[in-house]
Amino acid sequence: MLFIIAVAACRVLGNKLKKTSDTSLQPVQRVAKQCEDMAYEFMERTIKILFIDREHGEYLLIADILSHVRNVNYQLVWCDQLDTAASKILSGEFDVVLLDFYWGDLSARDLLNSVKVQANKTPIVIMTDEMEIEVDRDVIRNGASDYLIKGQIDTQLLERTLRYAIERKQTEIYLARLAHYDQLTDIPNRILFRDRLEHLIHLANRDKTSFALLFIDLNGFKQVNDNFGHDAGDAIIRICAERLSACMRRSDSVARMGGDEFTLLLSHIESHTDVAHIAEKIIALLSEPAEINGYEVVVGCSIGVAIYPQAGRDADSLLKNADMAMYKAKQEEGSSFCFFTDAMNKNVRRQLRMEANLRKALKKNQFFLQYQPRVDVETQKVVAVESLLRWDNPELGVLNASDFIAAAEDTGLITAIGYWAIRQACNDLKLIHNRFGNTIAMSINISMRQFKDERLVQEIASIFEDFDIQAGDVEFELSESSFMENIDLVSLCMRPLAFFGINFALDNFGTGSSSFLHLQRLPISSVKLASRLMTELQRNSSDRRLVAAMINLAHNLGKIVVAEGVETLEQKRWLQETGCNQMQGYYFAPPQSLEEVCATLERYHAGVDEDAFIGDQEFDNSMLR
Repeated sequence: MLFIIAVAACRVLGNKLKKTSDTSLQPVQRVAKQCEDMAYEFMERTIKILFIDREHGEYLLIADILSHVRNVNYQLVWCDQLDTAASKILSGEFDVVLLDFYWGDLSARDLLNSVKVQANKTPIVIMTDEMEIEVDRDVIRNGASDYLIKGQIDTQLLERTLRYAIERKQTEIYLARLAHYDQLTDIPNRILFRDRLEHLIHLANRDKTSFALLFIDLNGFKQVNDNFGHDAGDAIIRICAERLSACMRRSDSVARMGGDEFTLLLSHIESHTDVAHIAEKIIALLSEPAEINGYEVVVGCSIGVAIYPQAGRDADSLLKNADMAMYKAKQEEGSSFCFFTDAMNKNVRRQLRMEANLRKALKKNQFFLQYQPRVDVETQKVVAVESLLRWDNPELGVLNASDFIAAAEDTGLITAIGYWAIRQACNDLKLIHNRFGNTIAMSINISMRQFKDERLVQEIASIFEDFDIQAGDVEFELSESSFMENIDLVSLCMRPLAFFGINFALDNFGTGSSSFLHLQRLPISSVKLASRLMTELQRNSSDRRLVAAMINLAHNLGKIVVAEGVETLEQKRWLQETGCNQMQGYYFAPPQSLEEVCATLERYHAGVDEDAFIGDQEFDNSMLR
């Protein structure tokens, strides 16, 4: 009835004001019209209520009471399961919740705590059968908006309680936003940022992860204020806030600390180089011209970076050290970023140079492959060649894969480099098959980073088709350490490739902690004994017994055993007697170019005695992979 009276009053007032010619009353006319519109809007609005109670009779009773409320349309949705209620409360689908507190031996206290921790924005009204002072105080402390006794609920009380709960929650949300968000930019302020930083520290400490805190200060902001006025300065602050928000992931957080200072939290960082790339992106974004009042205004920024936990384990230390790094960046000319520690700074700069050089190497075809033959112990024939990646660096000379593969992994360039290596190896394998037949396989090292590429199977199939290569003629090598660190991912990715016909070898076997159960279940056809195990053969009998046990276990699992790093006749003979199936190493041939490996294959094809070919020269090939 009150709503009808309010609407009628607004309408009468509006009609009277329309008849007057006094222009001074125009603001009052607008207010009267707004009041009338708001009243109509509330009357026509549908209030959606989530009713959480086991008893269907209670649901029907509340529905009947609400049906007597005039001028407001209530939609009641029943939920009779306490364990599914949290997701519905947090969905944002409902305007208000009616929740029965007692559920047999259980109560809704845990549910209240759960949704409170998850920043619930939907008001909750608790119901019990009788008045309980402790429950009343407890539920209000835990986030409930009000408390009702079921036997005392009538139409007027229920309508007023629901309306007050909705209005009170909206007021709470509005006040909380005023307290935690910057009024100029509508991004989190210093208070909310501090809260998020403390929370992220807790998560990182619990999960043993790392995150980055970026402290950003605008360059040239004072000149904007001096030359164009404070309104222009405010406009620049808003534009910079929008640009920072646009470049964030959903898991990241940006805040305005005050003045021309911003902070950024980057969670779950994988490498310092990734943070450096984000800092470079921020500098590029903030340095773009902005049009203010017809003028093109340009500001830059200086960024200080603090990495948890190296730069601090608490909020104060991280903020202080990021601020110190920012002032160090300000000493550089123009826009720049700086990490807190000198060692970290140098390492990141080195990584960035390495990444730039790797990109250049891809464009300028500076990578090449060498091949090392693998000999079958029984037939003394070459049954495979392993492709080994090399980089002809203009400044440092020829680099082995171990010198740059980690940088390629960190930067993500390993995917492009890996596909180049697979393509080149298949091209050369085709040439080898044309000269020596299809009995020789190609072994290719593959990165775990490549396994994460959704295009892996499609790309490999395309390469095989381009060079008319059979999948069974290719073997992918995975290192034991990466295999065990990513066992679920390996399992997921290996099976479609194995179904395709590709063989798999476990490289550096004996240096990690492989589960023989995994070896048995996954499509691994061979294991390659780590080259450093070959040097241990000469130390004592216990080392030889260990290697012999590994060979025996692998055979029992039906795996082919390949020995890497065979350098002497003594090693070769012992491995042969112990039952090793295949061998490779400097004793047979060093890593060679395609032309050289073809010459080696000619010799083996002609039946030249490999003992006479290499002799008893000893080499160390452990660093050449």
